[in-house]
Amino acid sequence: MKLKNVFAGMMICLAMTSCIQDEGLNVEAAIDGCNGSNIQLSTINTYSKTVSIYVSKATDLSALEIQFELPEGADIEPVDAAANDHAPKYDFSNSKVPVTSEQTLEQYQRKFRVTSESRTTEAVYMITVIKSELPTEYHFENIEDGNNKYHIFYEFNLQKAEMLQWASGNPGFNLTGMARSPLDYITIQAQGYIGKGAKLETKSTGSFGAGVSMPIAAGNLFIGSFEVGNALKDAMKATKFGFPFYKHPTRISGYYKFKPGTDYTSFTLGTDGKKNFFIDASMNGKDKGDIYAVLYEADNVEDFLDGYNSLNSPKIVSLARIKSEDMKETSEWTSFDLPFVLQNSKTINDNMLAAGKYKLAIVFSSSVEGAAFKGSVGSTLWIDEVTIHCEEDND
Repeated sequence: MKLKNVFAGMMICLAMTSCIQDEGLNVEAAIDGCNGSNIQLSTINTYSKTVSIYVSKATDLSALEIQFELPEGADIEPVDAAANDHAPKYDFSNSKVPVTSEQTLEQYQRKFRVTSESRTTEAVYMITVIKSELPTEYHFENIEDGNNKYHIFYEFNLQKAEMLQWASGNPGFNLTGMARSPLDYITIQAQGYIGKGAKLETKSTGSFGAGVSMPIAAGNLFIGSFEVGNALKDAMKATKFGFPFYKHPTRISGYYKFKPGTDYTSFTLGTDGKKNFFIDASMNGKDKGDIYAVLYEADNVEDFLDGYNSLNSPKIVSLARIKSEDMKETSEWTSFDLPFVLQNSKTINDNMLAAGKYKLAIVFSSSVEGAAFKGSVGSTLWIDEVTIHCEEDND
């Protein structure tokens, strides 16, 4: 009798242990995000289990890089694996969707299965890859802020198959713990010249930033991506500028407002190469915002300019940038119209252009030297209604 009780007790204990272990495993099976060097924009519908991924029309779909954001412990794989599937690169080249009378976009589809950490839950998503181009008009009316801690701007013109998800330094600022709401970040949506616009503000990074020699963060918005995993190691290298562009840009125009902050953060380099930060009183109220666009040669989708060379790389073909003296303090919306000027004795090669061998980057910053952690807390740049004018537009 006692042996039976002991055995029963052991079985109950084992069952309870098993339940506790099972309860500790995540049961979520979902796709929370998609990104990659050649992905311009991704949208996820958790109810219909569909994902739309917009890529450059020059993207090699036989090796499309998709870095999936999944619940903890979950994994993902194609329902029907292809020979070239080696995560995070997948082969979509043979999955083109037939064009119908209602659909003109070039689309490719494959199914992916997500399995939870507990192995008890599965979800099958239809992933559609859509070839698209960069838009040439930017209105800053659309943001993703549902489950995000900060605003993410995107432009969407379905008729022209033009898509853009803007990048910013918000993911890096998130590491500082200084923001309590989406409106506390360095790049947010605000009232614009027409409707909504973008507001960029240089802010203190607090004790966290001081501890890693990054005492301020300039508000910024740019075409490209920000590798938050490398932000603390090398923030300038973590900033990747540009996306393939297929036109001859001639001018960039739009509207801005600007207010400089007061206390200007600068630094000197010690003999050990360490930055010694201080407040430069001679620069109080003299901080400047920055607006520029750059067209550059790119050998492949992995070729980017970064915070170190976005203005001085020998690959730059053409540059449009506001002059420092023209970035005036103004509380009224002020127009700008900046010509693209050829650089490095280069011209645009039409064959390279058609092959997607050029990238365009547009960059806005609330402090012109913010990438080097120089600037004034409180410097604020508002941006709206920006247009890239091109030869093909006949204007």
